[in-house]
Order: sequence, then C-alpha cells, then structure tokens
Amino acid sequence: MSTFDRQSYYYSGQGVVMIGERDATGKAKNLKPVGNVTDLKISIETSVIEHKESQSGQRAIDKRTPDETKCSLSMTFENFVRDILAIALRGDYTDHVAGTVTAEASAWYPGAVMPAAKMKLSAVAVKRGATSLTAWVNDATAWDYKLNAEAGSIQFNDGQSGALVDKITTGGTVPTAVAVGALTRITVANTAAVGDYAAITGLAGADAALVNGKAIKIAAATAAYVDLALDTTGKTITIGTPLSAFSGQALTVDYTYAAQGEVNALTEGSRERFLRFEGLNTQDSNAPVVVEAFRFEVDPAKEQALIGGAQVAGFVLEGSVLSDSLQTSGSKFFRERLVR
Repeated sequence: MSTFDRQSYYYSGQGVVMIGERDATGKAKNLKPVGNVTDLKISIETSVIEHKESQSGQRAIDKRTPDETKCSLSMTFENFVRDILAIALRGDYTDHVAGTVTAEASAWYPGAVMPAAKMKLSAVAVKRGATSLTAWVNDATAWDYKLNAEAGSIQFNDGQSGALVDKITTGGTVPTAVAVGALTRITVANTAAVGDYAAITGLAGADAALVNGKAIKIAAATAAYVDLALDTTGKTITIGTPLSAFSGQALTVDYTYAAQGEVNALTEGSRERFLRFEGLNTQDSNAPVVVEAFRFEVDPAKEQALIGGAQVAGFVLEGSVLSDSLQTSGSKFFRERLVR
C-alpha cells in the first residue's frame, strides 16, 4: 500500500426528492415528496474563451478566461398522480368531487364513439328528446349504444354487424316514399349531406330488412330526399310507417360520476421552485446525504409515454439551477450535506 494512500468511501444513492416553493428570502416552502424517482442528476457546464499566443509559430493556448457557468438538473420519476403530472407538464390540476350531470349535449354518429365530459360513470341515460335509447345487452338484441363507464365514452350502433338499432329513430322525421334501384331513394325532409349516414326503421315489404335498422351511407342528397348507397334493384320495399335518424342527431346524456382529477397541460408559465433531496448512501451503511437546489426552473417534460409495453413509464424532468442572489453565504446554486 502506498504511503500516501487514502481510504475511499463510495456512493450509490437512493432517497426522497421533494419539490416546493420559495419564500421571499429564498428558503424552502411547502415542500412535497414527488414519489419514486429512478434517476436524479445535477450537471455543471462551463464555457471558456481561449487565447492563442502569436509568437512561437504554434498558436498555442496561453490563456483561458471563464465565459459562462451553467448548472442543470434532471430527474426521472414514476409517480402517476395529478399534482406531479401538473409539474411535469407545466400545467394545473383540479380535483372534481363526485357529482351528477343532466342533459349533457352529445350526438349520434353510427359506429363511432362520443366522449362524455367525465369518466367513471354510473346511472347513464342517453336520450333523443324524451326517449331513452337502448343500451347494449347482447349481440342478438337491438341496441343503440354501448357504454365504457370507466373511460366515460359511448359507442353508437350502426346496425351492420348483427343487432339492429332500436330507438334512435323514435321521434325522427317521417319519410314519405321509398324507391328501389342502384341507389335506394328515401323521400324525406333532409339536412344531411353526402357522406353522412341515415338509419330508417318501419319500412315494409319482403326485402325491407335490407334497410330497416341499419345505418347506410348517403350517396346523394337534396333537401327533399336522400339516396342511400345500397343497391335494391328488383327488391320489394314499401313505405310502411317509417322513421329516420341522420348523422349528427342531437342527443343528451344524464349520468353520475365518481370523484376524479383533471390535469391541463401547458397552462402555466415557467415557475421557480425549491428542490430538496434527502438521500441515503447505500454504499456507506445508508449514511444520510442532503442536497438542496435553491432556485430550480423546470422545463415541461419532452414526452409522456402512454403505451409502452410492460415497463413502468417514467417522466423525465429537466431544468436549470439558477444563481440565487438571496443566498448570502456559500453557494448560490446548490449545496450538499454529508457525513464524510
């Protein structure tokens, strides 16, 4: 062993990261733990102006003048909760207590999904006027909508893959004539456009099932009729006692929702925060290590991984540790306390 050797103490850190506000004197205020953090780094970057001598023929560097010192901090956290997400996304969050919504506006688009304003729904009633539409029960029974109560969304039946629509046409405009052909013409007061869909119920005749209860694309339209993209040449379809519904039909939704939170991204400006790390050195019997960054200005997270396989998603938070003129002694950037 060398005469002048020195014992080394190694470091491998874990611990709790807290982010809070700064009071008027630059001290920490309202610190809150952010949850599990898998990576925390402070980086220091300097730039210098180098001077070259002009006597030796080598243009050698003979002077270095410090030009800039930068201090930055990054961390990766895994706590998927509203207040921490708001920091990561430079946004704000709201706590919504459980409640009830009556007559929220929606619309019928066959085969498509319409979201409600809340999630975690119960006691859902989808209505056309005063008529409550029929929720899905099974694939053999006529229905108007399926509900994803957890996500708060509604998918409407187009009648094309089994069970027909049920009550969506109730109260709808009454067609007055039907004409079979390469396109099936329904005479009806109309505001729908080409590319929209129409659902007709109540037609009669041996082949009426080709049309009844199914949403069919509109190939041509005027204020007086729609031509459905359905070839009924040679078929027997008569007017019967029909009703209609068209894409965009106004609906309302009543429901109850559970307590939930909402984070709105990129609604806040840049804010200066105080960061404190209360760490443990696992290479030194969990000896305590405390690091404080007095004036940490965070950038919004560059990405939020919403689908990523079986691994736990992490959020990378980066920002600058700014010089803090309110620190009257010691470093103006950050300090560390340790037992060695």
